[in-house]
Amino acid sequence: MTIVQRIKKMAQEQGISMAYLCKKIGLSSRTYFNDIEKHSREIPLDKLTIIADALRTTVAYLKGETEEKNPLPTSNLSPLPQRGMRIIPVYETVSAGFGAQAEDHVIDYLPCFILSESETEDSIGIKVKGDSMYPKIEDGDIIRVVKQNRVESGQLAVVLVDDEGFVKRVIYGHGFVELQSINPLYPPMRFEGAEAERVRVIGLVRQIIKNV
Repeated sequence: MTIVQRIKKMAQEQGISMAYLCKKIGLSSRTYFNDIEKHSREIPLDKLTIIADALRTTVAYLKGETEEKNPLPTSNLSPLPQRGMRIIPVYETVSAGFGAQAEDHVIDYLPCFILSESETEDSIGIKVKGDSMYPKIEDGDIIRVVKQNRVESGQLAVVLVDDEGFVKRVIYGHGFVELQSINPLYPPMRFEGAEAERVRVIGLVRQIIKNV
C-alpha cells in the first residue's frame, strides 16, 4: 500500500476529506494527492507530518514502516471515537456561511461527532460575534448549524431578517414570529402579519463549541 493509499484509507475511515488535508498543508489544489500518486513523487516530510497529525497517526505508519496506526496514549485522556468523526467548514459570519460564494470564506475546519451522512453534508460551523445569546453562547464560540428552512417554536436558529443574519430563539405565535435573545439586555424582535415574511430561517443550531 502506498503512502497516498494509506492517507486516503485513514481519511475515509475518519470522515476527513482530501480537500481538508490539502488546506491543512497550505494547498488550494484538491488534486495534490492524485498528482503525487500519478507521478510517483514523494510528499515532503513537513507536509507528511501535518497530515499524520490531522489523521491522528504517525509518519512511520503512513510510510509503511509500521502497521501501528496510532501511538499509545501518554496520558489518561481517552482518544475520540473514529466512527462518526466528521470535518465541517467554519465561517466567520452568518452571511459568509450562507452566501453564494461560501467556499471562499472558510476560516477553519472543525472535527465534529456526527453519525448521519446527510446531516454532515448540511452542517457548517459559524463563529459567533456579540453577546446577545450570553451566557449560553458567548462571543467567539462556534455553533454547528444544520441547514434547514424550518424549526420548532422555542429552538435556537440562524435566521435572516432583510438579509441580515442573527442567532436567536425563534418563537411562533398566532400571526407573528418573535426572535428572542438570551441576554436580557436585548429586547425581543417581533414581526407581525405581513412583517413576519421578513424572517427567514436558514439553519438549526445543533451544537455549541465553547471558546476556551
